[in-house]
Amino acid sequence: MMFGLRRAKSTESLQWRTILPLLEDDDRRAPLIRIHPTIGRDASRSDTPARESFLGALARIDPNVELAVRSAGKQLHWASEVVNYPTVAVAGMLNSGKTSLVATFLSESGRKRTLRGTSNHEGTHRFVLWLPEKWKSDNECFSMLVSRIGDALGTTPELLATTPEEAHRQYNNASKDLNAASIPLIATDPGLDDAGIALLDCPDIVSDAAFGLGSPEQRRELLGRSATLCSSFIVVASAEQSRDATLSELLRIASERMPGVPRLLAINKVRAKNQTPSQVHETFLPLVQRHSIAAVYVAYDFEVESCRPFIPRDLQNATPHPLPTDEELPVFFSLSPDPDQNPPLPINPDRLLALLPGQLDRSKLSEQFHLALESGLRSAVWDEGYALLKKNTEALKSQSVAARRSLLSASLEFFAIDEAGAGIQELRLHQSERILRQLSESFAATAPWYARWNVKIHSTIKRVFGGAGDFVRQLLPTAQMQSAAERVKEEIKGGAVGGLISASRLKNAVQNHSALAPWKPTETWLDEACETAIHRYDRDDFTSLDPRRLDAACREMWAQLDTKEKFKAGLTPLATLLATVGGVLLIPMDFGTTVIASASIAELLAAAGLTALTAHWAGRQSMENVGQQAARQQLSDFHAVLCDTFGVARDDSGLSILIRNVQVPLPKPTILQRESIAPALPLYELQASFENDLRQLLKPPQ
Repeated sequence: MMFGLRRAKSTESLQWRTILPLLEDDDRRAPLIRIHPTIGRDASRSDTPARESFLGALARIDPNVELAVRSAGKQLHWASEVVNYPTVAVAGMLNSGKTSLVATFLSESGRKRTLRGTSNHEGTHRFVLWLPEKWKSDNECFSMLVSRIGDALGTTPELLATTPEEAHRQYNNASKDLNAASIPLIATDPGLDDAGIALLDCPDIVSDAAFGLGSPEQRRELLGRSATLCSSFIVVASAEQSRDATLSELLRIASERMPGVPRLLAINKVRAKNQTPSQVHETFLPLVQRHSIAAVYVAYDFEVESCRPFIPRDLQNATPHPLPTDEELPVFFSLSPDPDQNPPLPINPDRLLALLPGQLDRSKLSEQFHLALESGLRSAVWDEGYALLKKNTEALKSQSVAARRSLLSASLEFFAIDEAGAGIQELRLHQSERILRQLSESFAATAPWYARWNVKIHSTIKRVFGGAGDFVRQLLPTAQMQSAAERVKEEIKGGAVGGLISASRLKNAVQNHSALAPWKPTETWLDEACETAIHRYDRDDFTSLDPRRLDAACREMWAQLDTKEKFKAGLTPLATLLATVGGVLLIPMDFGTTVIASASIAELLAAAGLTALTAHWAGRQSMENVGQQAARQQLSDFHAVLCDTFGVARDDSGLSILIRNVQVPLPKPTILQRESIAPALPLYELQASFENDLRQLLKPPQ
């Protein structure tokens, strides 16, 4: 090629087909791992943690954002396919053959819609932008591009009619509408799909306005605006116009109105008798140099037999869009300053104008359009999508933290002894049958002789392997002890001693602490959840007291009583203690398994009326710690059961509560995790590896 155009290498930074697999990956590269729930109806059956893809998560959180990401990706993918097509503006004087040049790239139906001829009523008097047919494959994207074209040209384009007759009227501005001259026409054609080019068929830029077809200045203004659309500008002229002032003026206008756009010269209807390729080159060289023409193409007159050797029609088979054999159209090839490199000698196919698209870069508008869609995708994925994932993950985490805190507050209503203004002083024990057996055995085994006076049982309580009823009957062998047990039972039920956890009381406690905000449950559902929680806890609580420390504490308690206190304690202190234990065991027999009692050891002693023993137990740190260690474990387990039942993730980091103004950590729950009654509150963890992968693909601003 004479002046050697070179197609710039694409610097496309984003590709939807590369990004999409990462956004759809719900396995190794997934952004989210679900850490709750891990069991039950909402959890995966797989042993591996459930993972969620980026787009899947967006569809769950906000389907509109997911659709926006997919739309932005689709638009970029579409643009990546189309914007690499260069757009070439073709202009010339009236009937110079510029529309014939355009027609060489079109299909048969497209050629019929173009207006070609030698008279004024067959001239082009409106701008017509021919685009590849496949650009219409996506109506949304195509409409967006047409809108961009309208913005660039300053007016909304009109569609070129599909019928040749009406298209010709539009081409020629037959209505002589001055405003129509400023409104470009848009057409699509499948021939341009193969040719890989878009074409702007320009009217005569320097023609007179005498025919009412639009002023020259009006056309020049539109030509200038079209500069961003075009990758190149071809001026079509005849061989006789090398010194025509009109041609020079047209090139000057193109230079001024379309700065930075390569200019090409296409010489049409050259006749071999008077002008060989070398002569044409020599004739137009001054014009080429004066106006910085990048390349000169020529097409010999196919109507003259002597021109046949100079028409390289045989090379058309090498082009993506060969010219039809049944219709004579000009075949343009680039001139070389070397005579031996021009026809009738053989030339390379890349000299054909038909292969020009592969040598041009995309237009400024295409580049801007593509960059805008890249920016749109980056914003949709990173600024909207990923930001929403992070926000939602944090919101779910905060929701779970708030729910756990509320359920802990509800638990403390039953397990904490809270003095007004002083805060929590100690924790209560869930007085399970296991704990009560331990207490009764240790009280009896360590009691002095006077405490066992008139109690018709062995000094060491034998274990009973039957139900709680058998154990109660053994503990309450006398009517007096049974009466004392009934009194203690009523005091606990009435709230005078310890705490009674029933489904109704638990429901009130949970509601009072706003733990139910995420669910908004019905009363029936809430009743079922609270009953289930109590039943699970009563069944699964296997916490026990340290037997060695318990026996040591009981011995110390008995030893602290002086002679006077011994008699104050009553002649049968052990019987009173055992009656108290029996009273606590009687409570579930009244309510069933959906009620449990909680009380500290000191509260049990107080319920028995053994004030001296109560004072000694409560006043000794070593004695108090016997029950508090187990109470902390029970509180942790009860809280875990509530979390499981209400579908809240347990706190793996560990809970702590303020007891006597000291932050006391709770042990890890040991109770078995079970399926939730409520729809579980999901909890997800963002994977740092996904963010790194996404950054590499999107290259978002730091």
